[in-house]
Amino acid sequence: MSEDSLTAGLFRLRFRALGTQCEVQFRTEEVTAAKEYRAGVLSWLQGFENTWSRFKHQSLLSKINALAGKEAVALTEEQEAILRLCDRTYKGTEGLIEPTSLPLTLLWDQSAAQNVIPSDQQINEALKLVQWGAVQWGDGQVYLPEKGMALELGGFGKEYAVDVLIALADRYEIGDVLVDLGRDLATKGQPPHGPYWVVGVEDARQEDAPALRLAFANKALATSGNGRRYRLIGGKRFGHIIDPRSGHPVENEVLTATCLASDCLTAGWFSTSACILGVEQGKEKIECQFELEGFLQTSDAVLSSQGLGKYVLKN
Repeated sequence: MSEDSLTAGLFRLRFRALGTQCEVQFRTEEVTAAKEYRAGVLSWLQGFENTWSRFKHQSLLSKINALAGKEAVALTEEQEAILRLCDRTYKGTEGLIEPTSLPLTLLWDQSAAQNVIPSDQQINEALKLVQWGAVQWGDGQVYLPEKGMALELGGFGKEYAVDVLIALADRYEIGDVLVDLGRDLATKGQPPHGPYWVVGVEDARQEDAPALRLAFANKALATSGNGRRYRLIGGKRFGHIIDPRSGHPVENEVLTATCLASDCLTAGWFSTSACILGVEQGKEKIECQFELEGFLQTSDAVLSSQGLGKYVLKN
């Protein structure tokens, strides 16, 4: 379902996709272009979900996972591009975002449902299946060599989709657009009443209140963290982000990490990496990246990179 409106010179398209609330804002004088872009956004997202959602039993991703250890699955050139994206993500995050980490996610989800912390043996067995380097792909096919191996795009799929929808606006000569898929977003051009899009980043400690308000154009923003999403086992909270190196949910002082970059995929890579690495290494990782800014929220502080201040709106 979608909801359209026109406010302050902006077309606004609101809908649910990828398991979250989404919104696209854009400007154009051409009604036909507006309708075509709207249709293109919804069509592309539907196709992406139908192909790559692990929650859809008929999806290509579900087929690949079901045939792990049995046989290879044929891919189109467009589908194989997603495997290249998996490889880029794995290498770009030095393995902190692991496309084959689904066995760990399923183990901890099942344990939460049973209210039992998984044993070391169970975690170690799942870790044996987390090995992107073992996946055989290319030449129009993909094969997961071990039964129980499974791919997922949860660590970067939404951010990739944001970037695709921003690029899609060029096809319809739409120069001013903001794409927000569950608070991972990117912008192009400018809004009607000023040179910058203004985005509030939610306070991880206080719901529906902004930690910071940022003003920017032609940049993307991604937020990762355990501040709102977690598993409850035996009365203890375990964050939804799992460290693929240890097999355990991340436990450190970082509640959320937010990164501002030239594209949403890059912003998401480093926001998730910072959550896994913790305060000191996470902040250092952000500081070391060219044209990347960000901030970490802990229970008692907001820790910003040196260059973030030029984007922060003062109250």
